Amino acid sequence: MMLARQIAIGFGIAIILPLLIHYGVATFHPAPKYQAFVTLRPAPPAGATADERKEYAEQQRQRQDAFAEAARQFSRVLAIVSTPLGVAAIFIGAYLSFQAIGTGLILGGILSVGWGYWSYWSYLDDWIRFVSLLAGFAILVFVGVKRGSTRALSQKHGE
Repeated sequence: MMLARQIAIGFGIAIILPLLIHYGVATFHPAPKYQAFVTLRPAPPAGATADERKEYAEQQRQRQDAFAEAARQFSRVLAIVSTPLGVAAIFIGAYLSFQAIGTGLILGGILSVGWGYWSYWSYLDDWIRFVSLLAGFAILVFVGVKRGSTRALSQKHGE
């Protein structure tokens, strides 16, 4: 019964942390709403001239471009905030003595970094993607090795 409770706590932290970060960012830097940029105006009437249809299409394109830029800016802010908070959660979780909370923070940190990057991924150059993934991989290996060696030493000394 205690193991189930620990799993539930860890899982809950892992799910709530990325949501907390996302909505924290959205509170101070609201995510754009598509409807605010691209209105669903009726298409030009059937008798509209070619110029009127072209002007309508251009206005719609400009609105869609404005929304895409606002979405890119929100994604950038989300990635900038979620990455350090996610990495901090991984490090804190690795060194907590409470297994359920530590595991939840590690998984929540991974999901937070992943969510932040996923939203901004399409805007990044390949070299930034590679360096980011390499850094994330190195952090996880470092935490795994350091935490594993700390446990091995404590078990060796009978702690």
